[in-house]
Amino acid sequence: MDLKRLIVLANFAKEGAEALVEEIRSWGREQGIAVEVHGGLELGEDELVTGPGTILLTLGGDGTFLRGALRLAPEGVPILGVNLGSLGFLTQTSAEELLETLGRLRRGEFEVEERMMLEGEIHDKKYLALNDLVLSRSGPEGFTELELFAGEEFVASYPGDGLIIATPTGSTAYSLAAGGPVVDPRLELLMVTPLVVHKLGLRSVIFLPDVTLRVVAREPATLLIDGDRAGELAPGDQLWVSRSRSRTKLIRASPAPGLFRLLEGKLNWGRDSNRNRD
Repeated sequence: MDLKRLIVLANFAKEGAEALVEEIRSWGREQGIAVEVHGGLELGEDELVTGPGTILLTLGGDGTFLRGALRLAPEGVPILGVNLGSLGFLTQTSAEELLETLGRLRRGEFEVEERMMLEGEIHDKKYLALNDLVLSRSGPEGFTELELFAGEEFVASYPGDGLIIATPTGSTAYSLAAGGPVVDPRLELLMVTPLVVHKLGLRSVIFLPDVTLRVVAREPATLLIDGDRAGELAPGDQLWVSRSRSRTKLIRASPAPGLFRLLEGKLNWGRDSNRNRD
């Protein structure tokens, strides 16, 4: 890949973001590579110059990466996440390593890992998600009831706080906090995890990637797309969810740690600190 343009999506609320942007601009001038900078919440529907040779850099955490993916993944733009926080499963490099990593990108020394995305549709409006689509109760004292169908088959009714429909990438996000399983992000599947459901027998369910899920609201519910509020469902409204044709192209410019080493570092899944490693 002949690197021609960097689109930078920066969360300027993070310490060090402004200084890092200036380093990227300086590097771009030295290398003859165009650098276009946007604030963390500013990457909307405006026209962006992409095309061959374009890479998106996100400076922040997973939230910044997700906003970038939802905007540019449909255009096939590879994304490199730079972690300016403490917890991040999607960000691939640190601020300290960024200039070295940019050099690898310039030389084409990187791989691209594709991640499955979801498409949701309600009221003829379509939404894209990398992590998850969530239907939740509308208020802190509210209650919702949702019916889930897989194709034409009725799965279950979920009275409680809501449902999370997640990708494998999203298995370590909200779904994990709700008791869902950890899934290798390279797999292709849909996963449904209930939120505080009032039926003790209901648990997470894994579906084949080509299934179309349909959720019918029997009580009001709020729709969240990758953590951002997207709309409201009234009783009788239906949400359709399926695998999207768009895919997030995640850049790996250095060997990635294994899934369980990542979980050890991010979620303290390691051995007892008093035990010696082999």
